[in-house]
Amino acid sequence: MSCENANERRRPHPMASTRTDEKPTAEKTAGKTGRAPASGASRGLSGESIPYAPADERDRNAVVVRCGAVGIVANVALAVAKAAIGFASNSLAIVLDAVNSLTDAVSSVVTIVGVKLAARPADREHPMGYGRVEYLSALLVAAAVFATGVITLRDSVLKILHPTLSTYDWVAVVVIVLSIAVKVWLGLYTRGKARETRSDALDASGVDALFDALVTGATLVGIAVTMLWHVTIDGWVSALISLVVAKSGWDMLRSIVSEILGERIDPKLARGLRAEIASFPPVIGAHDLFLDSFGPNEMIGSVHLEVPANMTAMEIDTLSRKISDRVYREHNIILTCGVYGADPEDPEWKKFNDSIRAEVMAHEGVLSMHGLYVDHDHNRVVFDVVRDFSVTDVEAFKGRIVDDLEKRHPDYTFTVHVDVDYAE
Repeated sequence: MSCENANERRRPHPMASTRTDEKPTAEKTAGKTGRAPASGASRGLSGESIPYAPADERDRNAVVVRCGAVGIVANVALAVAKAAIGFASNSLAIVLDAVNSLTDAVSSVVTIVGVKLAARPADREHPMGYGRVEYLSALLVAAAVFATGVITLRDSVLKILHPTLSTYDWVAVVVIVLSIAVKVWLGLYTRGKARETRSDALDASGVDALFDALVTGATLVGIAVTMLWHVTIDGWVSALISLVVAKSGWDMLRSIVSEILGERIDPKLARGLRAEIASFPPVIGAHDLFLDSFGPNEMIGSVHLEVPANMTAMEIDTLSRKISDRVYREHNIILTCGVYGADPEDPEWKKFNDSIRAEVMAHEGVLSMHGLYVDHDHNRVVFDVVRDFSVTDVEAFKGRIVDDLEKRHPDYTFTVHVDVDYAE
C-alpha cells in the first residue's frame, strides 16, 4: 500500500524500499471473517471522538443486534400508543410523532441487517470483507430520518393553513410524558452501545432518539397550550418537529458521506502511533503514516521508517516485524513498513541535510521534509515534501523548489516527491 498520492507520485523512490507484511498478523486476523479489528478513535455523528476498546467481532455484532432489537420493541410500542392518542384527539403533531417512532423501528431493522451483512466472511471478490456495509446501513437510517422530516413538513404546512382544534385528555399527557422518558433512555442506551462497539449506525439511531425526545417535548407544549387556553398550535408544533427531524437527518447524512469518502486520520491516534514507532531503536523518524478503514473495526495502514543507512536487510526485516507486531497488539491495526535510509552520524550528510531542509522549509506551503537520499556518485538528490492543502498547483509548487535548489547547488540535480498531509 503506497503512502503517497498517486497523482503526485508517479515513480518510486530511487532508494530501495523494503516492505514486510507480518505473517503472524495475517494469520491472527484471518479468523471467520478474514478481517482485522481496528482501534483508536472514531468521530461520532454528533462530532465528538468516540473511543473504542477492541472486542471480539462476534460479541460486537451480538451487542449491535441486541441494541437494535431493543430499539424495535420500544419504537413500535411508542408508535402504536402515539398513533392511538393522535387519531383520538385529532392531533397531527402526535400522529407525525408516531410515524417518526415507526421510522425509527425500521431504522433499527436496517441496522441489524447491515451488521449481519457486514459479518459475512471475506471472499475472492471482497478480500477485505464486507465491513463497509455498515456505512451503507447508517446512510439508509440517515436518509429515512431526513425523508420523514421533509414529508411531514408538507403536512404541517397544510395544518397551519387549515387549522382544526384538537381535543386532549390526561391520558394523552401521560403517554407523551412516558414517550419522552423512553426516548431519552433509549438514546442514552444506544449511544452508550455505539461507543462500546464503534458503530456509526447505532450512533445515528442514538442521536435520532435524543432528538425525538426533544421533538416530543414540543408536542407536549402544544398539548398544554390547547388544554389551558383552547388555542391550537398543532400545525406550528408539527412544523417545528419536521424541521428538527429533517435537520437531524441532514447532519447525519453529511457525516456518514464524509466518512465514506475518507476522512483525515484522528490526530491523537496518528501522534500516538508515530511516537510509538519512533520509540523503537534505531528508528530516527516515522513518516507518511496512512490508514485506511474497511469498516468500523477494520483498519490497514502503512508507514515509512527513517533508519540508519548502514542497517542490513535482516536488521531492517527484524525491526519492521517488531513494529508491525506491536502496532497490531496494541491498536489492532495491520501496518506495513517501508524504509528511508539516513546517515545522521556522518557530518557531511548532516550538513547537506540541514542545508537542504532550511532551503526547502523557506518555501510557502511546505509543512515538512523527510526521506533525503543523496547519491554523490551521480550528484543526485531525492527527498519528500509534505504540502499544505492550500497548494493547488502541485507541479508549479514542485518546480519552484527544484529551481531554487539547483541555483544554490548547481552541481546536483533534484527530484522532489510531493506528499499529501494525511495526518497531523
